[in-house]
Amino acid sequence: MSGPVHPVPLPEAVARVVAAPVGLLALGRPGCPACELLEVTLGIVAAVRPGLVVASAELDTPEEWALRESLLWPRGIRVSRASMPTLVLLRDGRAQEHRHAGGPAAQIDEWLTDHLGPGGITLTGVSEVERRALSDVASLRERHLELRARRSSIPEA
Repeated sequence: MSGPVHPVPLPEAVARVVAAPVGLLALGRPGCPACELLEVTLGIVAAVRPGLVVASAELDTPEEWALRESLLWPRGIRVSRASMPTLVLLRDGRAQEHRHAGGPAAQIDEWLTDHLGPGGITLTGVSEVERRALSDVASLRERHLELRARRSSIPEA
């Protein structure tokens, strides 16, 4: 299996997938638990579909969000903060299908099978590596919530 698919700057991610006959572009935002899980999930998908170019980007700053107009919209890709994570299947640089959700690699591969045919291996269930990533994200989220609760209980001077 290959490793996680880490987010790269949006221009780089778009360039990778539009240069390929078929590509999968994942769009997320920092702090989104489902988006964070995609790194591991996309690594699994890329491993079972070696002919599919997979790239990921996060939109965070106003400048990154502004890039939608020049990099995404002309390719038929529409995203908002509420639609994250978003997976976009591109053919010849144009969006063919959108999936506004993450999910285990088996679910994403099933969605891809509907549009590309079967991959090299049929995925089922949630893999152990995905379970570990889910546990890590849940622990991190719990720590963030605890910190927020502590901050809100501190009286202002």
